[in-house]
Amino acid sequence: MIDNDDCEYFNSQPSSSRLTVGNYPSSSPDKNAMEKCDRTAVSSIEVIIDFTRPDGQRTRPLLVDGKRLYVDEHYISVWSPVLRAWCVECPDRELILANVQYDHVLEMLHCIHPTYKEVDDQSVHILLPLAFDYQMDGLLHRCECFLVQHKLPFLEKVWLADRYKLNRLLVLCLREMRPNSKIDLTGTRYYGLSDRVKVLLLERLHGSSAPEEMLEQPSDLEQFHRLTELNFAMIRTKTGRGYYVNPYYIAAWSNVFQERISSIKNMDEIFCPCTHEELKAFLMAVYPPQLRITEANIGPVLMAACKMESSGLLRKCAMLLLAPHTQLSVFVRLSLLDRCFLHQLLDPCLQMLHRPEHLLEMTQQQTYECLSIRARAAMLDRLTILLKNPGMKSHTCQKCRQLSGCAQVTWMCPHCNTYSTDASLPKKPTAGGITGGNSNIKRAEVGDTLSTSVTIRFLNGIAPKTTGKIMRPWRRPSTTTIITTFTKTFTI
Repeated sequence: MIDNDDCEYFNSQPSSSRLTVGNYPSSSPDKNAMEKCDRTAVSSIEVIIDFTRPDGQRTRPLLVDGKRLYVDEHYISVWSPVLRAWCVECPDRELILANVQYDHVLEMLHCIHPTYKEVDDQSVHILLPLAFDYQMDGLLHRCECFLVQHKLPFLEKVWLADRYKLNRLLVLCLREMRPNSKIDLTGTRYYGLSDRVKVLLLERLHGSSAPEEMLEQPSDLEQFHRLTELNFAMIRTKTGRGYYVNPYYIAAWSNVFQERISSIKNMDEIFCPCTHEELKAFLMAVYPPQLRITEANIGPVLMAACKMESSGLLRKCAMLLLAPHTQLSVFVRLSLLDRCFLHQLLDPCLQMLHRPEHLLEMTQQQTYECLSIRARAAMLDRLTILLKNPGMKSHTCQKCRQLSGCAQVTWMCPHCNTYSTDASLPKKPTAGGITGGNSNIKRAEVGDTLSTSVTIRFLNGIAPKTTGKIMRPWRRPSTTTIITTFTKTFTI
């Protein structure tokens, strides 16, 4: 259902928000390098909000440990009914948050705002008490999803699930248990459990059946179908469909709405540039508990983020697209980034490719012509880099079937069958009658078998299967259809 994971800032929010996009470092084809590349990309994309200073949106002061943090009361009201009630009771005064630490409140604000700071092993213990005390169900859900997916000591998870009423996590822990499991029943965590949970643990240890699994409840738009004190403005799509929302909350996620709210007097009805499906995806992605963005729904969410100029949502989508574990082809990722004008991220995306033939296969996709000139140029730049460093991959010898790396590359002219160790144009003839080549390399005849070489020919972006024989050069195709024509021999 919903979880929050949060590229480019189209126009930075006034006074305190901005996003910067950096370049990927070059990476090797192994998994660790891809993960390192992904971490670098995430660290280079950031949305910054300064809560220590007021601006056009964040004007309500929170006093914590004698220090002030400025928030938008409409925004925090959407997340917490407790804070909303305090804002209504004290409309013109600063809110004093007692018995909490300044750093903890700041951590919470960064997690629920478009900055989207991720929950980790340390912050989960900070966020859970605040989310529970202020009845922030959306933040509780994020913490619960983190605990479900990450490894923690068993009794630690059970204690957290019991303390903060995380029923789905508790059920999953009980289902993981097996009769006669080794559990420390003398530790402080066990004694801190409620009597109800102790009974459930002991019954499960003695062979009782596991409870039924609790599935995540699907998110819906029911809260946007009726007018309330919290959602008091109608947002209407290009197709005429409308939903009731809090315009100030939407403005925190959208530069488009931020500009429209500042320029209109009547906010009873506001038009947006999205279709119905895109607006639906946008609302579910930004409103708590916030839709978990996956490979299945990233398309409409990313398009809505682009049209609404939502920096925070674009960052969330970019994190998924650039993650090596994402189950999307590089071509699909490239197409989505290109369609949303995130051209700064094209190079990081293409660095996931490490073989030239894979990149050439992308040019045969039916939607290749739909890519922009900039995206196609980025593909050719990446192809150039891969062709200059072909020795990174191992190849199987056609004679002995041994897998080895390439020591060097020998090029053959497709017109005159001239071999050369340089990929440039043929040079002057040298010893052995071979133009521009090594004197130790003799010209091979068609049909000769290669024992320690692999010959590959790329034509029109198609990489034929590797054979153990030298192939006869093809007639020169027209310049309009050829992408690159050459025969490349990898010497093992």
